[in-house]
Amino acid sequence: MTVLERLRSETRLLHEQTEQLFYTEALQNGTLTVDEYKRLLRTHVTFHRALESAIDRYLDFFRAYDPDMRRKTTWLQQDLVSLNESLPQSQPNLFADWSPVRLLGAAYVAEGSMLGGTVIWRMLQKNSAIQPLLNNARFYQGYGAETGSNWKRFGVFALQQGEPQADDVVAGAKQAFEEYMAVFLSLQAPVSQDA
Repeated sequence: MTVLERLRSETRLLHEQTEQLFYTEALQNGTLTVDEYKRLLRTHVTFHRALESAIDRYLDFFRAYDPDMRRKTTWLQQDLVSLNESLPQSQPNLFADWSPVRLLGAAYVAEGSMLGGTVIWRMLQKNSAIQPLLNNARFYQGYGAETGSNWKRFGVFALQQGEPQADDVVAGAKQAFEEYMAVFLSLQAPVSQDA
């Protein structure tokens, strides 16, 4: 089994748990509230900002990953600013002391979120409460038409850099899902200003 196959199979349960925690039912049935949407954005910016900062410590290892092209923090910050929402505090310890191989596992989680984001974007378009907020929204559009090709390029990178240490990559991905859920749980849903 390749490292990618292992990542898919060995993180499946954590992936499903994360999706359920992140309001999947409300997204699917169009009942996601504005406050829940903001909480998701705050969760994503906290996770991606910390991960991108950690990856920047190992640019030689991540050169073929093309970290500058894969940054999501700016998109998330813009989305929050357009909603007049303050940015959550950074969590610099989130990926502190992670090896580049374990960070590759976390990058798998981050890049997978771009695949899921395209599905979520279509769901958000059908939500009457959220749809008016999407004119300037960026994060859930992900890489747009490049999503599939960027995922394939990530797969090539993960095989090249991760195959020799697949156990560590998989462990990093598992821990990254746990951290993602912990970030979500640590962020209270913001109190709506529209009441």
